[in-house]
Amino acid sequence: MTRTKQTLALSLMACALHSAFAADIVAAQNRQPADAVTAQNRQPADAGTPAQNVQLAKAQTSTHGDTSLSPVVVTATRTEKTIDELPPSVTSTDRDTLDDNFIRDFTDLGDRAEPGVTITRQPRYGGTNVNIRGLEGNRILMMVDGIRLPDTFSFSGRDTFIGQDMVDFGSLAAIDIVRGPGSTLYGSSALGGIVGLRTLDPSDLLKGGKQFGGRIDADYDSADSSYGARASLAGEAAPGTFWLMQGGGRKGHELDNMGTRGGNGANRTEPDPQDTDSRNVLGKLQHYFDGGHKLGLTGEYRSTTTDTNMLSDISSSIKSSRAVDEQTRKRVSLDYDYTAPTAGQWIDSATARVYWQNLDSDQRRYQVRTTAADYQRDGQYTQSMKGANGQVVKNIDGAITQQWVVGGEWWQSRTEEFAAGKPASSTINVRTVPVTNITQWGLFTQDEIGFDGGRFSLTPGLRYDSYRQDPEIDSVLAAQIAAGAGIAPKDQSDSKLSPKLLATYKATEQVTLFGQYAQGFRAPSVVEVNGQFTNGGIGYTLVANPNLKPETSEGVEFGARFGTDKLGGSATVYDNRYKNFIEQVTLQQGDAGWVPGYPAGVFQNINIGKARIYGTEVTGHWQFLPNWHSNASLAYAVGTNETDNTWLDSVAPLKTVIGVGYAREQWGLDGVFTAASAKRHVSTDTLFQPPGYGVVDFTGWYSPLKDLRLSAGVFNLLDHKYWNSQDRQTSAGGPGGMLQANNAAIDRYSQPGRSFRVSANYLF
Repeated sequence: MTRTKQTLALSLMACALHSAFAADIVAAQNRQPADAVTAQNRQPADAGTPAQNVQLAKAQTSTHGDTSLSPVVVTATRTEKTIDELPPSVTSTDRDTLDDNFIRDFTDLGDRAEPGVTITRQPRYGGTNVNIRGLEGNRILMMVDGIRLPDTFSFSGRDTFIGQDMVDFGSLAAIDIVRGPGSTLYGSSALGGIVGLRTLDPSDLLKGGKQFGGRIDADYDSADSSYGARASLAGEAAPGTFWLMQGGGRKGHELDNMGTRGGNGANRTEPDPQDTDSRNVLGKLQHYFDGGHKLGLTGEYRSTTTDTNMLSDISSSIKSSRAVDEQTRKRVSLDYDYTAPTAGQWIDSATARVYWQNLDSDQRRYQVRTTAADYQRDGQYTQSMKGANGQVVKNIDGAITQQWVVGGEWWQSRTEEFAAGKPASSTINVRTVPVTNITQWGLFTQDEIGFDGGRFSLTPGLRYDSYRQDPEIDSVLAAQIAAGAGIAPKDQSDSKLSPKLLATYKATEQVTLFGQYAQGFRAPSVVEVNGQFTNGGIGYTLVANPNLKPETSEGVEFGARFGTDKLGGSATVYDNRYKNFIEQVTLQQGDAGWVPGYPAGVFQNINIGKARIYGTEVTGHWQFLPNWHSNASLAYAVGTNETDNTWLDSVAPLKTVIGVGYAREQWGLDGVFTAASAKRHVSTDTLFQPPGYGVVDFTGWYSPLKDLRLSAGVFNLLDHKYWNSQDRQTSAGGPGGMLQANNAAIDRYSQPGRSFRVSANYLF
């Protein structure tokens, strides 16, 4: 074999280990010089995928019934690690798993794939929050291609709720989840965990030396009578230059539940009639240069519209009610990746990116009232973001090895909100939060030190973060202040050091032990610091609190991965303690900030002295017969407000998922049993306490042709009535919004009964 052929063979082997599908980048390598091929072998997984995102290494064969190599994950350490080298708190979900389990949104991900992860959903808006180990909202860092997603935003009593779901799962190649504090590498918002989303690359569609390839997907879900389709195309425009284009959309209706009472009014338990529409466009252009350099340009656009006939709003004074909620997210990013073509360079790898992102939301409610023929509420919200981040990696060989990661990040967001409506009154056409610019920056370093040939490693890390909120008093807010309907907002700034220490010990070939201490923090949000709103009609007010301190945490975690691909699993126990935990409370007379004269309540976000969340997560898998496989997971957590000695409502009860499947080359079947215990740990007995449940799902797939795959599934086979314990937020106006035990419409918040899904995807 000639040297050129040897180089090409090694190149193909490396791609098989580091791409989302086997040999996905063969097309690029076949048409580039030998030195360029060598450089690409050392690029991050998927031939240059941005280094802040999850990356996968798939085996040459499909995962349907066959053993696959461990995924390569970057999010957890900002360097390439196989999942076996990382603590059990890190998991990765690839494209095949998303397809196999009909995971098309965050709700499906929490239900079927991730222990310790639950999803809260708001009925009217459909927006979701990712809950990891009892923390959710802005306490979880959400990223797509290494870029922070816009913040969660909600305001008690207003028509505004912004979730964390403005991402099309059909555009994803993989999802990486890191449970527990991640502030040492990612700063604010990584208090409870990190969700890293990686969108498709050209390499995911170009296989077998093709210069052009693609994928077509279509599916239907009876739970919300929705159907979706998308087309993904990729090609090689010139030697070393690749492109990808994807477009898709989805239309549907209200999500089904087990409610049986229709009609109008607050006692209605059937879901309100709803029409939903979403569209997504993704484009990428990438070029590989000689010497290990790659430059990429990405553009992304997503829009969603939800039109709801709010029959549950109808009353003696409200004759009709309709809500129209529209959101769009746009982003453009420029990425640079470098991997040294030979060993011994000053820098072994580096990444850098700059980006711009914008989220627009317009959430409107139209009503006909006995007191107003044209009553409107319009929650307008915009958050624009721009930023840059980068890092360098240096490996040092020797009896004691080291891998240094040093980097930094800067980003700025501008939040604009306006509560519009008519007829005119003092509670509308106002700013409930001021126009605010937030600037944050951070510097981080980490050193993985290896001993005894890599059997034992010690990884200390440290990050310094600084943030500043700069609110503006524009003409609208100035008029409110002059009229006595508001107070002047205040600036806020602070900084934080976040250390961590991770120890890893490979006790045997099949057992790896982990122990970690880590600190985390979260800067207060715009609403928490300067949000203010008064509803004189109902009689409540939300009071600003510019003296809020950032939330901080420190936690310990111990775990193990054990076994082989055929029989093995993982286990972890953790204990996280929080200070200055931010919670919205009802003020009492005598409290600082209390305002007399509001019978419905005076609310404010305050710092709770101490809170604690501890628990355990266990997973296992067993290929007990040829073509047979099984897996199981269990998650249990307890959360307490140690200042008031009450339970934290955001912590989910014990949950377990058990799956058994059979797969051959052309078809496969899977059965999944999901069970959760009753939620008994609530902050007050007046809250609804969902009972325990057990749900059975069956899915199957068939491949009549090599690149065509047909799938079908039946969910909640036994048509069992149950509730997601974390769907605590009702759609009712007013502060709090927690689902009460005496609510006459409890069934409205139940999950769908028996439903089915079908899908088809074709690769070419």
